[in-house]
Formats: sequence, C-alpha cells, structure tokens
Amino acid sequence: MPIVPARAADEADIRRLLEASGLPTADVTPLLLEHFLVLREGASLLAVVGLEPAGDTALLRSLAVADSLRGGGIGRRMVRAAEDLARERGIRSLYLLTTTAHHYFAALGYQHAPRDQAPVSIRETAQFSSLCPSSSFFMVKALAPRPFNVLFLCTGNSARSIMAEAILNHLSGRGRFRAYSAGSHPRDKPHPFAVQLLEEFRLPTDGLRSKSWDEFAQADAPPLDFVFTVCDKAAGEQCPLWPGQPMTAHWGVPDPVEAEGSDDTRRRAFSDAFLVLKRRIDLFTNLPFDSIAGMALEQRLREIGKE
Repeated sequence: MPIVPARAADEADIRRLLEASGLPTADVTPLLLEHFLVLREGASLLAVVGLEPAGDTALLRSLAVADSLRGGGIGRRMVRAAEDLARERGIRSLYLLTTTAHHYFAALGYQHAPRDQAPVSIRETAQFSSLCPSSSFFMVKALAPRPFNVLFLCTGNSARSIMAEAILNHLSGRGRFRAYSAGSHPRDKPHPFAVQLLEEFRLPTDGLRSKSWDEFAQADAPPLDFVFTVCDKAAGEQCPLWPGQPMTAHWGVPDPVEAEGSDDTRRRAFSDAFLVLKRRIDLFTNLPFDSIAGMALEQRLREIGKE
C-alpha cells in the first residue's frame, strides 16, 4: 500500500481517523491538507500524517493509524514519508508535541527540547499554544540530507531481496541509505526461513512483505538512486521505468528457496546467502561516494557483485 499526498476529498475521512485517535481537528483546513500524507486501501483511509510548515521548520503532526494496523510498522513508515516530504520542501528541523507517545518518537530520533527555545513560527501554531506545557512533551529532530534509496530485486521477493533490505536498513546503512525490495513475480509472503534468520541476527522483521516491483514504478514511489538485482532471472527480465535515474548492477546470489535436503541443509543455504549479501552491502556502504561517481562508481558496483 503506497503512501500518497492527501486530497481535498480526504478531509472528512482524515478528520474521522484523527478524532478516533483523540487528535485535534479544529485547525485541519484544506490549505493545511496540502502538507498531509495518507495511506489507503481501496476506499478506506488507514493512516495519516501531516506537516505544518513554518519557514525552514515544521510541526510533525496528526499521525494516526487505524486500530487494525497498529503495531505493524505503519506509523514508522508514515513518519519516514513525512520526513522525506519535509526534506523535499527545504525543512531543516521537525518539531512535535505529544502527550503519550514521547518514547515512540524518541526511538525515531526525536529529542526532548525546552518549549521556550521553540522558534517563534512554531510557537504561533494553534497546536503549540493549545497543548498544556505540563502534560505534553516538546520534541525536535534535525533533518539530515535525504538518504540514498536502494531497491533490491529478485523474482519472488521472499528471501534474498528481503534479507538485503533488512541488512542495509538495520546493519550497514548508518542512516545514509534507505533500502526497499520487490519482485517481478512476488510470492504471498517472505519465506519463513528468511524471517527466522533475520530474527536470529536481531533484525526487525515488522513491515517486511513480498511485493511487486510495479509499486516502485509509480509516480508517488521514492526516487531511486541504486537498483541491484540479486537473482539471474530478475536480471534477465524487462524492468519497469524507475523514478529517478538509478545506477544498476547485478549481484546474483544462489536462490536458497531452491535448496533441497533437510531443514538444516536448507537453513544453511539461507545463511550462506545472507553472508554473501552482508559482505557485498558492507563493501557498498563503505564506498567513497564523495570522491567516486559516474562510470567509475558503476564499475565498482559491478565488481562488488562478484565478491
């Protein structure tokens, strides 16, 4: 399910979702909705988050997720999407006020800040002036430049590309990369051996899902900087046109799903694939991106696929 800009027609549904979550709606106007993002499934609006810009700062506000989706990583996706939107609009610092979710936002990189140090533009917002200082937390996050967006592709998007997504996001990314994965013919869900292996390495698995590469060819998809195929079948297929102008390389890895034998033998195949991907991703993240570009970078990306 893609996260997309809110439409004027979404106002009533946004209000209902915010009210159900106990969040204010009095200052939600059509003008403010131009800075909101939503997640839909069919006609149902399932999540919303908003920005309230004020110069090169903004309030992060109105984060709400339908009860049926809570705890599945949707809130984190919505916050990341709002942060990306803020970067695109030249916002350098995001502020927020919360009465109950300060631990959640602290885990996302937001820090407590004295209210008397809030910029004047933030103090003038209705939300800042309406929340009681003694019962709300004021938090801030400085926005670093947009990370590189990396897409890993295979046919089923159930093992190799899923593991590569998790490795780059949580072991090797260091905040400079954001990884995604997809398949040309995705399976129903990630392979259980892949999920078990990621959990053994204490990598989060919430939100991981098998999905079509068509999601990343839509107009609202993240602009891609790098696309890596990790299976020979996907490398030989006609890819969609990706948003952005990504560099591409083939990092073929034997498919552990096709391994035969006992469960222990099959799990070793998954572990072998994981270690190959981890080594290549470590090499990739340690490239001197500030001093290498163009054909030299493309050549190095191809060489990593042989490591």
